[in-house]
Amino acid sequence: MSLARHTWKPPLLALLAVLAGLALSACGRDDPDLTEGKAQFVQKCGSCHTLNRAGTQGTQGPNLDDAFRAALADGIDRDTVQGIVASQIAHPRKNSIMMPGLVEGATADDVAAYVAYASGKPGEDGGALAQAGLAGATSGEQIFTAAGCGGCHSFGPAGTNGNIGPSLDDLAAAAGSTDPEEFVRESVLDPDAQVAEGFNSGVMPSFDGKLDDKQIQALVEYLLQGN
Repeated sequence: MSLARHTWKPPLLALLAVLAGLALSACGRDDPDLTEGKAQFVQKCGSCHTLNRAGTQGTQGPNLDDAFRAALADGIDRDTVQGIVASQIAHPRKNSIMMPGLVEGATADDVAAYVAYASGKPGEDGGALAQAGLAGATSGEQIFTAAGCGGCHSFGPAGTNGNIGPSLDDLAAAAGSTDPEEFVRESVLDPDAQVAEGFNSGVMPSFDGKLDDKQIQALVEYLLQGN
């Protein structure tokens, strides 16, 4: 997702409320699934956006906590935020790196509802929401998918073709003289320690503190399968 940064002013609130109402009236469902919305946000949007409650640290798109915190303080309600997010998902900004159709239909409604619920809100998710997305992933494949790795990397076993980051198909060769497991582990926890030629630092977020030791090991083994 890619949301343009705005300086929100009170005179805009009425217009935004109308736009939000139009976006929400098209949803066709009164009760979005926040758990599914969080899981899909982490998978499809988290590699580009920071959202604290979702545990994502993407930097290519706007920080969604920062984007809406001031607006909420100025009086925009969360239903309005939901409508704005739903509109941005349906109609990404021109020349944005965000792809149209990233999430659609009820799934887009769920994502918009979760962003509206979580953005700018202190603390951590509880209950079922706490286990949604990356937190509940256990196998390497699940972690790769939930973390949104495929949005940036191509990896044959996962069937992904992202090109923002380097291909993950021959990590043993990329490791050179370094032990492949240590190389992949470092890349997950400290991605700027070694940056592949032709790619930029500061793009991939660190998963230090976002994955526990078992998850990291499962992801390392998944990425090194066949090497």
